[in-house]
Amino acid sequence: MIKLVLSAKMLANMIMAERSRCLKSFFEFVKSFWGVIIKEKPIYNWHIPFICEELQKLTVFIKDRLAKPYDLLINIPPGTTKTSIVTILWPAWLWAIDPTIRVISNSYAGKLSVEHAVKTRDIIYSDLFKQLFPEVRIRRDKAGKASYTNTKGGDRNTTSSGGAITGFHGHVIINDDPLNPKQALSDELRNTANEHTKTLSSRKVDKENTPVVTIMQRLHADDVTGFLLKKKEDNIRHICLPAEDGPNVKPAELRKFYVDGLLDPRRLNRKVLAEAKVDLGSREYAGQFDQTPSVEGGNIVKEEWFKFVSRETFNRMRKTEPIIFFGDTAFTDKQENDPSGLLATCRIGNDLFILDYTTVRLEFPEFLKFLPTYVRAQGYTETSTIRIEPKTAGLPTVQSIKRETKLNITYTPSPNDSKLVRLNAVTPKIEVGRVYLISGVWNEAFVTEVCGFPTQPHDEAVDLISYAIEYHLKGSTTQDNAAKAASMLG
Repeated sequence: MIKLVLSAKMLANMIMAERSRCLKSFFEFVKSFWGVIIKEKPIYNWHIPFICEELQKLTVFIKDRLAKPYDLLINIPPGTTKTSIVTILWPAWLWAIDPTIRVISNSYAGKLSVEHAVKTRDIIYSDLFKQLFPEVRIRRDKAGKASYTNTKGGDRNTTSSGGAITGFHGHVIINDDPLNPKQALSDELRNTANEHTKTLSSRKVDKENTPVVTIMQRLHADDVTGFLLKKKEDNIRHICLPAEDGPNVKPAELRKFYVDGLLDPRRLNRKVLAEAKVDLGSREYAGQFDQTPSVEGGNIVKEEWFKFVSRETFNRMRKTEPIIFFGDTAFTDKQENDPSGLLATCRIGNDLFILDYTTVRLEFPEFLKFLPTYVRAQGYTETSTIRIEPKTAGLPTVQSIKRETKLNITYTPSPNDSKLVRLNAVTPKIEVGRVYLISGVWNEAFVTEVCGFPTQPHDEAVDLISYAIEYHLKGSTTQDNAAKAASMLG
């Protein structure tokens, strides 16, 4: 009998000791409850306790309802246990710390958000959780999969990008993978994710106190990460952990934890990463694993494919070939909107020379004044033409310029395909070295935009180079070039 009493006391002491460890450390909680939701043997790479510590720092402010120090943004590759830690285990630990905490979590798909919430609920229903935290109980009348409430007033609600979140408010908001790689290529779905992120920020119990934790892979320059960093960079703690060591690691002091240049040398070793590059392709690998929304050297178009010549060399080569201009118009003076783009080009032989690329944000009357000045500065003559994209903004431009000036202006052919299809169609001309850029300060912006497509926030240069190559190098041969070809053939 005495032996049984002692065993019961020992068991109670063990439970109290584990409870104490879990309450003091989120990482200890993760280790205790890992097996409840994950059957594989744990591999606690250094990034796991690091992320746990970051979340624990925020928990102090959430629990005491203090003004948040920042929102937390984490970029990390797939296969790093990010969702299990942040979206599944952390909400359960928050209730262990303070069962009155209200949590909202979001993901790119409703089914996925619900699955995360169910796994959190599984932890709370587990025998171990009941032993360690008997005071935390889910109400029987509010024990759904997507939404549930405990007996102390805390709740866990889920939503998905583009979904409804009306009526819910949280002491903390978790935004876990707000869009997936395929969605990131769609302007509409990216905008939906960004707008939904703004909506999530409005669902706070207290706007000053409620932190938002976003964890995702970089998929596009204008994905949710890009959107957040542009909107409020000063109020975000940005943690970026690419699969391979490099300048993108943030904070930079975390590079010392990389082993042989790898974030996780066991689960994301060289062989695994090599297979991922083959499976995903260079562009998707760059986003998901390197946390860079464009491939080094370019995505569809590679930077090294462009050739560069000086203005003096171009002037020596050019005889009577006309300068042809291409325009993509969008009338606005607001910085967040798309600008108007202009491209000055010339064909010599079978090669395309791009003299200049510029973007301007001007309202319609100011743009009409700017265009004649710009084209004349770039070498417009009576043999030149200005070819404007035939969309809504382009129609009044062509009509007004024709009416008010003697400039030769017309429309480019209406495109039948997407930007992606059109760029792919002209890419071989760039790859074989038929496109030259006249060296100038405009080169960097142009190359970044073209080589970064489709992960850059603006794509005027993509439209314009596609039009220019189609017109100069894939269309009908001009009489001048036909004569040159004939003379070369003897």
